[in-house]
Amino acid sequence: RNFVTNMADGPEASDLYGGFNDFNAALADDGLDNDEDVAKAISTSYGKRPIKTGAKRVATANRLATGRLVTAAAADVEGDVKRPMTSVGKAGFKSQGPSIAETAGVVSNDAVMTSDFTPKVEGKEDMMRKLERKTHQLFEESTVLARKRDYARAVDTATAAIQAERQLTRLREEDNPDNVNTDITYAVMLNLGSIYQQAGMHSKALKQFEDIVSNKQLGNSSRLRINIGNILFVQKKYLQAIKMYRRGLDQIPVSTNQRLRSKVMRNIGHAFCELRQFEEGAKAYQLVLSERPMRDFGGGVERKVPSRDFITAFNMLMCHYALGERDKMQSSFITLLQQELQVAQDDERYLNLHNDEDIQILLELTKDDPLAKEELREKQIAEKLVVTAAKLISPYVSETFDAGINWCIDCTRSSRHSNLVPDMEIIKAVTFLKMKELNKAVQTLKTFEKVESRMQSAAATNLSFLYFREMQHAQADKYADQAIAADKYNPSALVNKGNCLFVNDEVEKAIEFYTEALQIESGCVEALYNLGLAHKKLLSYDEALQCFLDLYSIIPTNAEVVYQLAHCYELLKDFQMACDWFRKLSHLIPNDPSVLVHLGTLFDLENDKSNAFSYHHEASRIFPSDLHTVEWLGAYYIDSQAPLKAIPYFEKAAEIQPSEIKWQRFVASCHRRGGNYQVALECYKRIHTKFPDDIECLKFIVRISSGLQLRDSDEWREKLEKAEKAKELREAQAESADRRGRRAGRTRSGRASSGASEASNGSGVNDAESRRRRRGGDSIGIDGLDNDSAPAPPQGLPLMTAGADSEYADPLGSLPERPKTSATRAPQTDEWDEHAFDDNMLPE
Repeated sequence: RNFVTNMADGPEASDLYGGFNDFNAALADDGLDNDEDVAKAISTSYGKRPIKTGAKRVATANRLATGRLVTAAAADVEGDVKRPMTSVGKAGFKSQGPSIAETAGVVSNDAVMTSDFTPKVEGKEDMMRKLERKTHQLFEESTVLARKRDYARAVDTATAAIQAERQLTRLREEDNPDNVNTDITYAVMLNLGSIYQQAGMHSKALKQFEDIVSNKQLGNSSRLRINIGNILFVQKKYLQAIKMYRRGLDQIPVSTNQRLRSKVMRNIGHAFCELRQFEEGAKAYQLVLSERPMRDFGGGVERKVPSRDFITAFNMLMCHYALGERDKMQSSFITLLQQELQVAQDDERYLNLHNDEDIQILLELTKDDPLAKEELREKQIAEKLVVTAAKLISPYVSETFDAGINWCIDCTRSSRHSNLVPDMEIIKAVTFLKMKELNKAVQTLKTFEKVESRMQSAAATNLSFLYFREMQHAQADKYADQAIAADKYNPSALVNKGNCLFVNDEVEKAIEFYTEALQIESGCVEALYNLGLAHKKLLSYDEALQCFLDLYSIIPTNAEVVYQLAHCYELLKDFQMACDWFRKLSHLIPNDPSVLVHLGTLFDLENDKSNAFSYHHEASRIFPSDLHTVEWLGAYYIDSQAPLKAIPYFEKAAEIQPSEIKWQRFVASCHRRGGNYQVALECYKRIHTKFPDDIECLKFIVRISSGLQLRDSDEWREKLEKAEKAKELREAQAESADRRGRRAGRTRSGRASSGASEASNGSGVNDAESRRRRRGGDSIGIDGLDNDSAPAPPQGLPLMTAGADSEYADPLGSLPERPKTSATRAPQTDEWDEHAFDDNMLPE
């Protein structure tokens, strides 16, 4: 206050910045070390404790006119200036700023004092609440993981939840034994057991449930015997499961939980059926159907609600069917028909009786909701069970199948499931087909012609199929049109119509019907297969290949589809891919020799003799009587210059066709080419004994006997000459008869001339055939498939010409060329010339 007064009254009052350069010597710190007052203050405890003062904190807004803040104490009146005291403690500032009281200048003594931090101690209640939250969190996480089928983590999380719950229970028992919550204990233990059961850990789940049942402090634990029974049922311990089911059933009240009791009784029936105790199983199912809750229908009338358990009624019928009890099968079928659906066909909830647009919109929206889908699924299951039951018991509820199925149809027609009668009529017709009673099947199907029903199209489709199989294509076409007229979205009817057009060579129109059937049902395999065949017939192999590839993606294990794929690649000249698909076909049908032979033929076309021989040899092992395979293998060994190895195959062919001379000649030729002339001669003699008119056989006998210088060579030569003369005589007679026939044909009428011409052509064919046989036309080759199913077979072996007899051709081909070892080429001599033989070449 004095400082402000002096500035106002001084001579230099008008100078606002005056006095700032003045320095008070009392504020100098040069002599503090020698100051007695300062030394005394430091040495005493008075200088060490914080300064307590009641002075108010100077507000920052209280500034002088110069804007300078008063920070030092004012001098006293005598002019004795004292050093201001400075704080050695914290200033006490706060991050949130000063409060309203501090801003007003009111500061308490507690705010100035420094307080030490003391942590808060956590009590038992806080710990218990924390453990309870942790237990609930782990419990929920384990259920979510089990829902995602992550059972490993779910088990670990559920185990951690049990450990947290045990800590919580221990703390509550220490605090108050009456405050223990057994519901949490029951929940976490049941959760772990359920996860074990879902994960397939039945032994651990069984132990967990037994621990819960043995704990008497847990309420409703006895109901877990039902869970134990389910585990024992899965483990096929049916007697123990029945025991647990019955003990659990005793703990379920009859009046409060009838639905659960029915499920347990149904499980007991299943267990008896697994034990083949069908009588006890039927009693259990009968008890389930009889125990139904009572309902007040108004007017004080109470009766049991209608039964809706189709599955249990069907199981009871199956038990009586297994026991062969005809009367009980009939009563069980009637019980099955008495079951009701939750939603009837004429339910007013799904009908727009007043043609209201808003109600119609609502009905359209509810057609695809989950409840409607569930009702539709239950209806489909019920209809399937009724139809299946009628199909099973029809041959046994009466003397004949016809009488039995008629009884089932009559019972169904008089029940609330009368809409299933057409389905049973179709089953009746199909069963007649299986029994080879085609007339009864056709008669049954024709009853749908004049009856308007949803099965009319199915009946016409079956009739079209029957007539198509009987090669009555006109009738098949007629009923295919009727089926399409009854239901234009029936893919089977469209396929039948396409088949009728296909056999009438209207392939393009057939393709249209096949395509339409695929547009209705993209998975119609019949339409897709026939479409591929149609494209194949039009020589559109790429389109056919695409159809069969699409079909292969649907049914990859079908052998016919794989064959069509291989054949398409073969027709496209892609033999490598054809071989790959034929290999797949051989894996699907490994014991089919035709597939192996075809594979061998393809490898033969690719000049892969090794694989060709392998597949032909495997085909011969599976089917040794196949002459094509035997002939190919014999030709393979002859090409490989090993004729002796071909002998067993030709001998096998001779056993299969003993009246065919060529196989026996092949055997003799193999011996001759192998150097066994004596054995070959004996073979030719046996052939001559069986076929005395064979000139080629006599020629070989003459040559071998002359080469071996046998005594009977002249005798065989005479027989050969006689046989040749007889042959020439027969040919001359045949030729003269041919000429007489031609002359007579010129004088006859056109019709007779035509007949004579046909006879002449026939004789010409026979002459050509005889000439071919005389030339030795039976050469070894491979008979392939036709042009549409396989490539052309390879040509036969080259013919060998004899020098002396140019008309004769060796059926096994020419002999291997002699290796050239001389410097000059040796002159070519006739193999069978008598002068070409030397004594050294004859056997000893």
